Amino acid sequence: MPVKGATPSGIDIDSIVITNAIVFVSDVKLHSDVDSLENDEHDQAIKTGPFVLVFDSSGTHVVTDVTIPPGTYDRVKFEFHKPDKNADAVLLSEFPELENGGQTYTVWIYGYTFKAGIRTSFSVQSSASKNVTVRFEDRDFHDKDRIVLNANTLATLAFELDPRIVFHLSDGITLFDPRDLFDHQKDVDDNVLIAIRVVNF
Repeated sequence: MPVKGATPSGIDIDSIVITNAIVFVSDVKLHSDVDSLENDEHDQAIKTGPFVLVFDSSGTHVVTDVTIPPGTYDRVKFEFHKPDKNADAVLLSEFPELENGGQTYTVWIYGYTFKAGIRTSFSVQSSASKNVTVRFEDRDFHDKDRIVLNANTLATLAFELDPRIVFHLSDGITLFDPRDLFDHQKDVDDNVLIAIRVVNF
């Protein structure tokens, strides 16, 4: 992400590169368009129970392969909650980045910044917990009103993390330095869980 436009006070980088990110998720469901947002009667589970989404450059990671009843769906509902040290001990042992000093985290991001060709590594953690509902997108990342799943047909839903969202202020333009979490931890907490999008192929 190259820094564009006015440079915010105190930032001293030319670009940011994110190489790895992991996100702890407690539940994911497809939302049927026959229900209102407040009604979950026809929701269909994609993956229940805690699991971790992994985003990196090594390729696609399969989270689950599940049979969904035929129907028309218009949103995906995520439940993001930080791990419990006891109940989620197995996942925390597999992803130790989500625990540090007795504190558990929902998200861990690793990357580096560049300034005048000098590379500096950083890692960012967030303990934000919230329920997020997102619309489907197509291959060009345009919103889709709905998807129709028929019996005996294969559909792939790809979860993607848009790093451009994570390190911007609320104006959507101004980039902040990910190494400066003293001033910007709340910005990361607000942004990181809405940076996940779902693409239907």
